[in-house]
Amino acid sequence: MVLIETVGQSEIKKAVSLLRHAERALIVFGKGTAIARAENGLKKLVETTGIPFLPTPMGKGLLPDTHKLAATAARSLAIGKCDVALIVGERLNWLKPCLGLDGDAAKVVEMINKEIKDDPFCLGKTNPWVEAIQKKANENMSKMEAQLAKDVVPFNFLTPMRIIRDATLGVGSPAPIVVSEGANTMDVGRSVLVQTEPRMRLDAGTWGTMGVGLGYCIAAAVASLDWLVVAVEGHSGFGFSAMEVELPVVVIVFNNGGVYGSDRRSPEGITGPFKDYPAPTSFIPGAAYHLLIEAFGGKGYLVGTPD
Repeated sequence: MVLIETVGQSEIKKAVSLLRHAERALIVFGKGTAIARAENGLKKLVETTGIPFLPTPMGKGLLPDTHKLAATAARSLAIGKCDVALIVGERLNWLKPCLGLDGDAAKVVEMINKEIKDDPFCLGKTNPWVEAIQKKANENMSKMEAQLAKDVVPFNFLTPMRIIRDATLGVGSPAPIVVSEGANTMDVGRSVLVQTEPRMRLDAGTWGTMGVGLGYCIAAAVASLDWLVVAVEGHSGFGFSAMEVELPVVVIVFNNGGVYGSDRRSPEGITGPFKDYPAPTSFIPGAAYHLLIEAFGGKGYLVGTPD
């Protein structure tokens, strides 16, 4: 494959100038950056300039979610208040960029790093923008951890997701390939599951297509024989293509029985006259997905408590 460099040095200079003179710069990167394997240059750019970063869901892990400049837990503040955003390997569907840098993401980031090297700058830990993002991120993470620390039975989304997070982190390196799909299951997974290595997370992506998760599992298991593959699936996403799996992957199904909630999440719905009726968003409450794998010689577990 031949990579054609189409961005000119003048555009690179303009981009660096915008970052240099911004009061609230932000670096956003997505799956195009992962495909380009630009994580090393991206890490150098972030740590040289001290600019906070925000990965899209398919860009998670290019830089660890635990990085001190990660703005993931302060997403609304970062996006809402930044005055210059460098978007790498990701498409904007609601804004027209004021400056386009066409080219391979890894090469463009390398060119930006070279331009900065001649006249380096760094925001520093005490920069008001960096401090504001870190403060908000710490506040939000503290609130989230307080919720995650509770063992809620019957399960909500957070209790089992915390257990899955801790288990996948406990695997160490190489990290498991995590496939996340569903409605709330995928949304909560994006916030709770921690990615520390590049290209180890797949979800419904740009189009939000349900049913792709098990296909991802098959591809990941075939292409990466030495990696553990873990699918964290909502029950409907799982149901689209469960019968296709014939490989040794770990599948965790959130058989939520309507925990998505709809009107049942309101106080009136919880205590009202119809509280014992099946939720309108439920599929088949109590569906025994764990027995499905046993029919094909695997082992399934029905889990209802943290233990």
